[in-house]
Amino acid sequence: MVVKVSIKAGKRAKRQRVAATRSGQAVRLRKTIRSANHPASFGVIAVKMRAARKILLFVFLVWSGLASGTTYYVSSSGGSDANNGTGVSIPWQTIAHVNGQTFQPGDSVLFKRGDVWNESLAPASSGSSGNPIAFDAYGTGAAPNLTGYYAVPATAWVLVTGNAWKAPVPSTYTTINFCLFGSVWGQKMAAVSSNLTTWGDFYLANGFVYVFSSGSPGGYYGGPIVPMALSNVPVINVNGQSWLTFQHLLVNWFDQYGVYVQGTSDHLVFANMEADSMIPQGTQPLGFYVDESAPGPGDIKIYNSEGLFGDKPGADKKDAAMSFLQNALAMTDAVAAREIINPERFKDGISKIIDGTVECLNASTWCKQPPATTAQPSV
Repeated sequence: MVVKVSIKAGKRAKRQRVAATRSGQAVRLRKTIRSANHPASFGVIAVKMRAARKILLFVFLVWSGLASGTTYYVSSSGGSDANNGTGVSIPWQTIAHVNGQTFQPGDSVLFKRGDVWNESLAPASSGSSGNPIAFDAYGTGAAPNLTGYYAVPATAWVLVTGNAWKAPVPSTYTTINFCLFGSVWGQKMAAVSSNLTTWGDFYLANGFVYVFSSGSPGGYYGGPIVPMALSNVPVINVNGQSWLTFQHLLVNWFDQYGVYVQGTSDHLVFANMEADSMIPQGTQPLGFYVDESAPGPGDIKIYNSEGLFGDKPGADKKDAAMSFLQNALAMTDAVAAREIINPERFKDGISKIIDGTVECLNASTWCKQPPATTAQPSV
């Protein structure tokens, strides 16, 4: 970027010309002048020095304000929090480490494509107007994935006693409210092995997930056992920070909020993202949620982002919605027995509503590319 500094001559300054010869070339001095005939006084030199310093200071300040920030890299598969993070070959590893940093306006934090984190992102710094702090992706492949999904390796299970088995979970786990056994959700029990008495019983204790299983869980359940990592926490939590941008991130498998904006946060951009959760947590989870202090935000933009069932086809969206309905019917016996006389007809009616809704969504620009007349970030 070019910085122009205008310097104007004073009123007493005069134009001077170098005398030219008849050939048109400027006259050149034949000998080097070793000393000025009339040396300038110290006062004049001091004034010129002060003016030069002011000009240099001005240029430095302008350039500092326009200079780009530092770019940091994060890779769960190949990074280390002992690195300084400023190069692709020396990335940080954990989001917890990112959350503990103080960033400056104009800085960028890039997450490696194809990598997965079972952690929540909670920026601790704000950018400024024209110099937001950016959270984005680098490399090639699938979008960086911040997720609660962690499938326990089949070989990790150890028999505790009877039909109680345990396996270690990542150190980031503090609570497990939901655990998926193949395609069916289990039942959370109090943390005592004797409580594990039937299919799908589970609990978390001392860094291990405990489950009921008649034989090795990897074979007994016929599918992955997935204790959800992010319980009662937003995956991306913006609390009181402003001038931030988030792009090209996949947020999924959460039981509360995918993106949660609170406090006095403002001037935020969420672009080319997907917040997708299939956990049946009542009125939650919510993909994007703003819950701010008065007077509320004035500048939050969401571009090209999905906040429901992701970019799945209509049939998958319908199936997901129907699974919620079936779980609700199965778990709410009182409603099914007393208020809904014919559950099958009720489900058929709801299915038709969902069919129509999905058809309308698929025929619209629902969370897809915005109209061409609106300037938005590209995918």
